[in-house]
Parts: sequence; C-alpha cells; structure tokens
Amino acid sequence: MRPATSSAAFVNHVLDVAEQYGCDGDLLLREIGLPRERLADPILRIPMHQLRALLELAARMGGLPHFGLLVGAAVRPGSYGVLGAVSMTSATLGESMSMIRRFGKIVFDSPSSQTQITIDGGRVLLEDRRITELEPYSGYLQEAVLAGWTAFGRWLIGSSAPLLAVQMMHAAPGDTSHHEAFFGCPVQFGADRNALVFPETMLAARIQGADARTHRSLLLEADLQLGRSYAPLSVIGRLRTLLVERMPGGEVSLEGLSSDLAMSPRTLQRKLAAEGESFSQVLETMRMELADHYLRHTDSSVMEIALLLGFSQASAFSHAFRQSRGISPADFRKTLRAG
Repeated sequence: MRPATSSAAFVNHVLDVAEQYGCDGDLLLREIGLPRERLADPILRIPMHQLRALLELAARMGGLPHFGLLVGAAVRPGSYGVLGAVSMTSATLGESMSMIRRFGKIVFDSPSSQTQITIDGGRVLLEDRRITELEPYSGYLQEAVLAGWTAFGRWLIGSSAPLLAVQMMHAAPGDTSHHEAFFGCPVQFGADRNALVFPETMLAARIQGADARTHRSLLLEADLQLGRSYAPLSVIGRLRTLLVERMPGGEVSLEGLSSDLAMSPRTLQRKLAAEGESFSQVLETMRMELADHYLRHTDSSVMEIALLLGFSQASAFSHAFRQSRGISPADFRKTLRAG
C-alpha cells in the first residue's frame, strides 16, 4: 500500500497561510521535521502525516481552531499545482469538478478517502468519502479540503453564491460562526460524511478563464505529472489505487484494469506474481478492507455495499465475505452493534 502524501505546492500554501496569521514558519517546519528545501519543487510528494502535523501545530500556535477553514478559504490555482491550472481552463464548473476525480491525487493521495460526485433531485453532492481507516482522521484537513473546493469553485465562476448544505464528520470546534459565514449556510458537524451540497444548475456555470486549447495542453501535462509522481509505485499499489476508483462502477476485470495500467493481462499477472500476489488476491483483499469499513462506519445496506465493491448481486458479496471472515456481512454488522 502506497503511503499517503500531499504535493509540496499545497504544503507551501498551508505554510503561507500560517505565516499570514503570525506563525513562525521556520519553527513550524522544524517542529514537524520538514526541511524547507524539500518544498522547493512543487510536485514533490510530502508525507501526509507531516501535513496533518503542520495544520494541527499552526492551529495551536496561532490560537486558530478554524485554521483548516482559513487554509481552504485562501486556495487559488497555484495551491493545487497543475490540477488548479487544468481546472481554471475548463469550460464549466462541472467539467472542472471532473478534474478532481481525474487528477486529485496530484494534490492529496490517500488510501483512506475518495472523491465522489452524486447528482440527484437537482442537487449535487460533492463528497470526500472516507473509505478506510488506514490514515488518521484530521478535522483541520477536512475543513481545508471542503473550504478549498468552495473557495476555488467560487473564484473560477466569479460568484459567492451560498451552498445548500455542508456536512463534516468531526465535532464542531466551538464557535462555528466563521464556518457559516464562509459557506453561507448552516454547517452540520458530527455528520456521517464530509460533503458539500449545491444546486445542479451551478454545474453549467462558465469558468472565466476557460481556454480550450490551453486546457488540452494542460491535460497532457497533468497526465505526465501523474506518471512522474507514481512511476515508482509497486504494481500492487497502482492496482489497489485503480480498484478503489473503479469498483463502484463494477469495472474490476483483469482485462480492463491491465489496460488502464498500460500493460497486457499476462504482463500484469507476471508483475503481480513477482511481488508475491495475484490479481484475484489483490482484488479480494481490497474488497474485504473496504467491506469492513462500510459495515463498521456507514448505514449502507448489504446490497449497496455489494455494488460499491463491484459485485452485481448481494449474494455474491455475502458469499465472498463469509469465505473470508467466516460470518455473513449482516451478522458481522449485528455483532459490531451488539458490542
């Protein structure tokens, strides 16, 4: 499993905001063990635990319990590197949002979360979905993510329209007036997800800097940057990353995933074998890790979880879970609640 990382560009952004609010940047970096020269290359990967430590220490040193919100509110294209550039040349807000799914790992790459976009009943739910417990939860980071999406989206379309709803999983920081003033709506803390809700009509909003020709060239640059960032990953790590993205759509075939990895099915199997695994083993392990998370931390039905894991039927999921854990998903959840 690859380590969770952030881009140096975003860490620099956090440091800039901390210094604007009176924190000693050099002291912050010394405290978290991050040499400033490591931040010189904006695409360099910085361990996520150092980003979390920076957010928490800056909030404490500055006496700013809403520091994550301040970080997100100050986001501009440069904060997100090439993702910011490719987003600001998109045609509409909806197209820009699709860039998050495609290139979001350039900014934040964590095995514990995944961007989900759901449209229903004229409302858009943009969610930073927590899918495993492999990484510690950080309320400061979640506020930076959701506020960043909001600030950047408003900047792109030149509008500060209020959102319909904001939900965050962590407890309220005490005074929530800063949050409600920024988002323009009540903020629900202690929710079961981290998400923004806004009208579907906003997806068609035109982006002020839209430029189709520049956008095409930046798409190529973003693809190249992804390749440079993740070339050193093990094949197992790259496959697990793809599985998390593809499973909700049922796209978990050896042929399809090997094509996404730019290799033949035989080559993928050979490379996995060299790392001591097979395609079916990686798929089963990933499914059971995610199943454990969904059963423990969501109210999704067994059928809904089955679909999220790429099974076509609940019975197939139940059989696989029983084979792995010796108990059905329903009984596993009952045991958890009884405890």
